This record gives sequence, C-alpha cells and structure tokens, in this order.
Amino acid sequence: MMIFRGWHKVSYIEYPGKLATVLFVAKCNFSCPFCYNPEFVREDPNLPVIEENEVLNYLATRRGLLDAVCVTGGEPLLHPDLPLFVEKVKKQGYFIKVDTNGSAWPIFQRLHNTVDLWGLDYKLPFTDYQKVGRARWIDSCRKIFIALSATPQRVELRTTIFPPLHTFATLLAMAEEAREFSTWYWQNFLPHKTLDAKARDIAPYSLSLLEEWREKINQRMGKNLVVIRPSQ
Repeated sequence: MMIFRGWHKVSYIEYPGKLATVLFVAKCNFSCPFCYNPEFVREDPNLPVIEENEVLNYLATRRGLLDAVCVTGGEPLLHPDLPLFVEKVKKQGYFIKVDTNGSAWPIFQRLHNTVDLWGLDYKLPFTDYQKVGRARWIDSCRKIFIALSATPQRVELRTTIFPPLHTFATLLAMAEEAREFSTWYWQNFLPHKTLDAKARDIAPYSLSLLEEWREKINQRMGKNLVVIRPSQ
C-alpha cells in the first residue's frame, strides 16, 4: 500500500492542460544541494501520513471534476507499491503523471507504458551525474532518458539551473544529449529553501543571462528546445 507524506488536492499547473491532484512521497536517493523539497528527502517525521485508500476514496468522489493524478516527491520510483497504485488510479479513469530522477529502471519498466506523462529531472551531462548521485544509478538515469526520448510528447524534461553546477558549456553539453526531445524546461534555482543550507548563500543567475543562453542553445540546436519556466 502506498503511503504519501504530502497532498495538494487541486493544482492547475502540475499537469499541463488538466486539473490535477498532487501527491508527495518521502525519501530520495539523490542529494541535490538545490532541492526545494528537503522535508521529503529527509522524511521529516512531522509530515502527514496519508494512506492510499484515503486518496482513492477522494478520487472516486471527484470524477468529472479532476482530470489527473500527479505523484512527486521525494523519488516515487523508490516505492515498490507505486505500480499497483497507478493501476488503481487508471481504473478510475484518471490521467497519471509521475516525476522521477531516473534512477530506478526496474520500476520504470513496469510503469513505462501506463503512465501518461513523465516529469524527468535532468541534472547534468551524464558524465557528471556523480556530482548529485552515486555512480551505480547513472546507467539507469541514462536508460530512462533514452527510453523517454523516443516518445517526447509523454515527457517533461526539466532542469533546475544551479550556478555551481551549470555553466553555459555544461548546458550546451546537456542540450546535445537532449536534442531528441521536443522541449527542455529550465527553472532557475531559488535560494529560499534548499536541502544544503550552504546553497542558500548562492545567488541565482539573472533571468536575462538565462534568456541569452537559451537563445544561443536554441540557435545551435536549430529549434526551440529550451523553454524557461517561471521559478515557483
């Protein structure tokens, strides 16, 4: 049975074009210093405990009002009960989106063709992934990245731009890897709430600089690959 540790019952932005409910799981195997959900990474004991039956009962009463269910975190693919939960949600007629860092290939394989939309966090060029995760996860991250590049209409590829990790050269290398995707979303790092306290002292890049880099990369790629999203 899935246990969730956070719940936004209504979201207008989490699933493009659809009204969604958003569920948060705890636990993540990455330690990105810029992470803005540290309470879920650390499994804060003060987080609520929400059992899947409560969610399923809520969904049963919202048919025709809600369109989609989004599962985020934390890292959803670390939870072995997720495929069965997704199956139950789909039986109720909802679209489903799952966010992932790409590190759990076996669970992804079980869900690949069932999930309607994937939110894939793309951290760095794969040669640099050890800066945010352990080496043993890199192969899985690359395999999921490649698998989802074959169906770009089913994935939101996104990167949080964090100055100590991302230079123009870094982002250009990432763009070369991501050229098969339709869109690559950038979100600027915000220092207000981070996993690593030291990250709060780092100034984000200016929006004008990111826009300049976006234009150069899009020109190099020959298409509007990079889209900058407002930071939340």
